[in-house]
Amino acid sequence: MWTTIECAGHPRDMGFAQGAANRAAIREALTRAKLPLARSRMPSLRALASGSVRGRGAGRELLRHFAHQGERLEGLARGADVPLDSVLELHLQVRAGGVLGGLLSRRASLRARTVGGPDEEKRALLERSLPRPLEGESGWILRESRPEVGFRSIEVGLPWLVPAVAGVNEGGLVIVAGPILWGTPGTDGSPTSALLVQECLQRFEDVGGALDWCRKRPVEGEQTFVLADAGGDVATVVSKGRERQVQSGEGELYLEGGEPSEAEAGEASPGEAPSDHVWLDPGTRRLQLDAGGTAVEIGLLD
Repeated sequence: MWTTIECAGHPRDMGFAQGAANRAAIREALTRAKLPLARSRMPSLRALASGSVRGRGAGRELLRHFAHQGERLEGLARGADVPLDSVLELHLQVRAGGVLGGLLSRRASLRARTVGGPDEEKRALLERSLPRPLEGESGWILRESRPEVGFRSIEVGLPWLVPAVAGVNEGGLVIVAGPILWGTPGTDGSPTSALLVQECLQRFEDVGGALDWCRKRPVEGEQTFVLADAGGDVATVVSKGRERQVQSGEGELYLEGGEPSEAEAGEASPGEAPSDHVWLDPGTRRLQLDAGGTAVEIGLLD
């Protein structure tokens, strides 16, 4: 069963709502990563970007260049009653991909196709497979974000994760993130490229503006993103280390990658392992989810 949550208001309020709604799952994810769960009860006057994780390297860069997501992360930690440094470190660990990436690195497929008949306007439809979690692993959530400033969106993500994995906003922009293939372990360098998804959903209504933003943000990792808008534009962004390659396209697009899970590794056809699927339509601003044979559809314009 998927968890469905609403996050509204200022970034810290949005994060708190997610943390409170997913407290048990967040604490389980931190336990799997062997990160501290005990939150200090003493009030602190130190700056947000200070300390061993927040005050240097990728942690400092996340809070500096992704201020809204940093505040949302702070609210999430407070809502889940866990240390901010622990959930921040979890966001940095996934850059390495593989085992540390968990579901964010698991094998998945991304597809873009054009829909619409001869008598109707053609538009792009994006699809992503969502590998099912292993036993004890935090599963996917369905989230509505209603920021005080920026576009409202509906998204797929993880209980502890601030950025979405896939989403559509009220302006008609869709962005889908592929698996994190590999990256830099530890806490040095730049934050994970996965942060680009939420920035685009909150800020932009077309592919052009989102691409310019994706080119300039200081992130790193090996990951592919597919974007589409209500005007019919489609593009891919490929993150390679700290560089990004952008390519516009039309028609059909299919990408597949990521690590097989432990359950898949011994199978003859790992690509046939069960997955859920999400479809996103920028024209109608709708998200359709097929989770274990149960279909759910949500529209922002309803």
